[in-house]
Amino acid sequence: MICPRCKTENGNRTVCSKCGYYMYRVANQNIEKRTSAQRALDDSKIVGKNVWKVLRVVWIGIVMLVLSFWIIALIVYLTGGSVILG
Repeated sequence: MICPRCKTENGNRTVCSKCGYYMYRVANQNIEKRTSAQRALDDSKIVGKNVWKVLRVVWIGIVMLVLSFWIIALIVYLTGGSVILG
């Protein structure tokens, strides 16, 4: 395969050994033709997955905050407030 950028012969390599150009290109006949509605649906799935990941992290943070509050409240109750008052 000859690099289109620097014209170096690279044999069967898909990355040029001289300039590092990525020579492999997907042929247009192999690409599935999709409508804009299908592309929008795929994009919304990707965005939905990322939003779900962020919400999961936020949810874990909130749960940890609430649990730590209740644990501290329980310790203060059991010690009669002597932990805070000294």
